[in-house]
Amino acid sequence: MTQVAPEQPLHRALGLTDEELDRIHELLGRDPNDFELAVFSLLWSEHCGYKHSALLLKRLPSKGERVLQGPGENAGVIDLGDGEAVAFKVESHNHPSAVEPFQGAATGVGGILRDIVAMGARPIALLDGLRFAEPDHHFNRAVAGIGHYGNSVGVATVGGEAVFDEAYRDNCLVNAMCIGLLPADRVTRARATAIGGHVVLYGATTGRDGIGGASVLASAELGEEDADKRPSVQVGDPFTGKKLIEASLELVEGGLVESLQDCGAAGLASSLAEMARDGAGIDVHLDRVPLRETGMEPWEIMISESQERMVAVVRPQMLEAVRGVCARWELDCTPIGDVSDTGELRAFYGDDLVGAIPASFLTDECPRYEVDREPHTLDDVAPSAHNSSPKAWIYERYDQLVGSRTVRRPGLDAAVLRLRPSLRGLAVSLQGPPPGLTPLRKPPPRPEIAKDHRVASVLEDQFEVAAPKRPAGPPAPKPANDGTDGLRHKVCKGEQEIPDRHVLDS
Repeated sequence: MTQVAPEQPLHRALGLTDEELDRIHELLGRDPNDFELAVFSLLWSEHCGYKHSALLLKRLPSKGERVLQGPGENAGVIDLGDGEAVAFKVESHNHPSAVEPFQGAATGVGGILRDIVAMGARPIALLDGLRFAEPDHHFNRAVAGIGHYGNSVGVATVGGEAVFDEAYRDNCLVNAMCIGLLPADRVTRARATAIGGHVVLYGATTGRDGIGGASVLASAELGEEDADKRPSVQVGDPFTGKKLIEASLELVEGGLVESLQDCGAAGLASSLAEMARDGAGIDVHLDRVPLRETGMEPWEIMISESQERMVAVVRPQMLEAVRGVCARWELDCTPIGDVSDTGELRAFYGDDLVGAIPASFLTDECPRYEVDREPHTLDDVAPSAHNSSPKAWIYERYDQLVGSRTVRRPGLDAAVLRLRPSLRGLAVSLQGPPPGLTPLRKPPPRPEIAKDHRVASVLEDQFEVAAPKRPAGPPAPKPANDGTDGLRHKVCKGEQEIPDRHVLDS
């Protein structure tokens, strides 16, 4: 007789521990219903709540005279001077890319674009950090997904890296980064402040794709049942994504929205909770959400991760103008709720109240765990031979010039983007630990480090016009020719590209 494993409790199936369930009971003062339990599981997941990494991330510096927006919003914003600011963010899409590489990587790009747009910024560049075991079929599909979305939406992919190591055999890393520009005095934020304003959902319609992605897929370990998780991977539509970008920027530039929020991981549950986290409440009517599938339950509508959707808070007198902008871009636009002063996220379906949770319980009360630190023996492991091979075949699949800002293209340490109409530039790069360096490994000494120092010297010569002038005096003695003079001359004249490094510094 085959023994059948007992069915696990709902909270464990959703990724919550027994202790976390007890904490939910304590906060609510009652038992949560199934709808509320699903919302808690998503907002308290690692992907949304950073419950294991938040304490570590708080150790990083995040304040400065040029910081216009630090942690706590959709993206960081830095003042560039001359009335201009840059918004930027990097986000992982690892597990979806391990399960379905093409759509996992593509929707990673789509999601990071919307995070930048939610700050009121126009995306100008994408960067992607890829770490796989080898350049196999999975890697190629991830590269194809990045190119598909970025090229179709019309944002240049100008940087990143590609690192290969056996440590990433079963858990690849796919990090998507986006950079956008906006006026320094017009930073848009997600938090709802207009009591009585309408909550408007616009963009694509809502289906069942991505349900449970943030809690069950993105915050769990992958195993033999990975194929069963394939339905949790979202499917992107870059052409709708492009329309969403343009409509959102038109709404922001016209002063038609009070708050703006991407509807990504955990869907409406996450978006509305984050908008209501500072004391404002939100009442959402799930039966008003435009659907593309029949028979969807209220909890499915609430946590669906269907792509290309945004949520805005709109004052009543601006609603018709907002509808007009969305109609021009052929996007659905539907008021689905209102901003209240209750401090609660309340969900209705018809006349029924299906869930009510104080928004601060979902955000500020998310558990925080100290990560145990254990000593490990570091073994010398030679980096994969794939790391020293040329990477041009990867970044040549990306549109590097769309937008006409790219001054320095992939192949060097950083890309350079022009800040039009001035002659100022913005250098951007995305890079992690060198090949072979994992928590359990350290790389052996590499002779190519000397080559990297020579390349750095060449780069310094290219940009010496920006360095302070030397004081008058006798000229410094000329160093002996080390064989790089010819290369230096050709690079400065633009006649020869420096060979690719061991990573994709695209």
